[in-house]
Amino acid sequence: MNKNLLVVFVKNLIPGTVKTRLAEDLGMDVAMEIYKELLAYTAEVADKVKVDKAVYYSQYVEMYDFWNDEVYKKHVQEGKDLGQKMLNALYDGFELEYEKILLIGSDSFEIDKKIIDDAFGMLDEKDFVFGPAHDGGYYLIGMKNVLPALFEGKTYSTSDVLQDAIEEVEDAGLSYGLLPNLHDIDTKEDLKKSGIEIVFEDPDDEQIPEDEDF
Repeated sequence: MNKNLLVVFVKNLIPGTVKTRLAEDLGMDVAMEIYKELLAYTAEVADKVKVDKAVYYSQYVEMYDFWNDEVYKKHVQEGKDLGQKMLNALYDGFELEYEKILLIGSDSFEIDKKIIDDAFGMLDEKDFVFGPAHDGGYYLIGMKNVLPALFEGKTYSTSDVLQDAIEEVEDAGLSYGLLPNLHDIDTKEDLKKSGIEIVFEDPDDEQIPEDEDF
């Protein structure tokens, strides 16, 4: 068993539940295709990292998908909100005696193997590591021990998610490192900044609940 664990949070491919902010502008079909591309890209990057790996699905475990069943331990996210779901996944990993755990989402075309390797390396000297996203959140969080205050009672998809997390770490007297800033793909503007070419179409008329990202 490797002493390092990479955890990937993903959403099941259920129409109307993925990339909901994108779907408001581009329609559910386009949002779904973009998310499939994000999943495929994230899996390609994660496959290259030489650590143990787990994928946590939003609703149910999928077999024979982007995530190799022989490589990834597969679980369902458990908890009443995103913070609790991440916290429970981290508890799972540390109960298995992993020494360093990184948790990433599946929202960026900019994350790569080097960033993930650098994050594990940073934990040799730091207690926590964050990958800042340009929207004020984070695309990666890593640690050597759980700090529940980072996740309990938090509101995500806001511009102060990362800063709030940093303050929690500092208040606990712990250290942290920062990785490069990356873009998450959550909105039409994010797509434009990424350079990804998408044929825009009118949004669907139906109401789509907003999803939570880091």
